[in-house]
Amino acid sequence: MPVRLGEHEEIVAAIKAGDAEQADLAIAHAAQIVRQIQQYIARDLDRPLAISIA
Repeated sequence: MPVRLGEHEEIVAAIKAGDAEQADLAIAHAAQIVRQIQQYIARDLDRPLAISIA
């Protein structure tokens, strides 16, 4: 599920406004990112992965 580009702005605005219910979007958003990263890594577990730190 792609993230809408305006989602970050909505989260920041909700936090600034003190709207806890809307700010909870941040939790769902972070969980979505974690799931996407896990899926990305899991699909390539059977292949070596080179990571360059430069």
